[in-house]
Amino acid sequence: MPEGDTIRRLADKIGRRFIGERCIRCVTRDPRLVGVDLAGATVVSTDANGKHLFIRFDNGRTLHSHLLMTGSWKVGAAATEPEWRRRIELWMETGRLTGIDLPIVELLPTADEARVVGHLGPDLCGAEQPDVSDIAERLRRDPLMPVATALLDQRNVAGFGNVYAIEVPFIAGVSPNQLVGSISQLADLVGLGAAMIRTNAERGPQNTTGRRLNSDDHWIYGKRGRACPLCGSTLEGWDERDSPWGRVSVWCPGCQRVEDTRAVDVERITKLMALHPARRQPAFPRTS
Repeated sequence: MPEGDTIRRLADKIGRRFIGERCIRCVTRDPRLVGVDLAGATVVSTDANGKHLFIRFDNGRTLHSHLLMTGSWKVGAAATEPEWRRRIELWMETGRLTGIDLPIVELLPTADEARVVGHLGPDLCGAEQPDVSDIAERLRRDPLMPVATALLDQRNVAGFGNVYAIEVPFIAGVSPNQLVGSISQLADLVGLGAAMIRTNAERGPQNTTGRRLNSDDHWIYGKRGRACPLCGSTLEGWDERDSPWGRVSVWCPGCQRVEDTRAVDVERITKLMALHPARRQPAFPRTS
């Protein structure tokens, strides 16, 4: 599932290409869009909130979508997928905008956008710098919840997905299975995640290591069964069907032991993120 940084980049890409352009022709092939015709409407802005994408038009309507695990948008060129997969196609003045396999898509009044995102926590990739202390308190509302579950709950904070639920605890030296109420310095963990996702939203690939910055390079995501890059222990994990939070997961049993109490390791964060531009973000945790 695309995460908040990916959707923010998508919103910006659509905006750069089509803001100020009029829709020349509109074709819909989704029962949820019966009767929708955006021909004649002009794109006035694009935005993202967490994993939700908004394309706003000058007729007071917003095209809202959520990609979940299957959806995508083709920006500029004509899509080549079969017609039944192209749920909506907009012929703009200089190119095509096509929603493919969209699991959630609707046209709603722009004034009603809060109906679909009003329940979300703070948007990590929004215009405002996130308040990491406030987000940490939101995560602690259920102290018996594993930290990965709390990070993935969009009602606590909007934007984190499975990559961050795995990589952020590893960098902080905390198990994703550690109960959120037993973690001290939780705001530092949140600050790490916020700095990383905002940086990746600004500059491109979903990089969590600072190495090969033009690629989606990760410390342990997708590497279950391999050696930990720090201590050499064999990485353990959950399958999606066994995970308490319903996602595959990976952790190091040596670096990320579950204990009665566990402190976020800011020195470890500083070391592992030494090459990552996220360290320049205001939210990034600092050693005293």
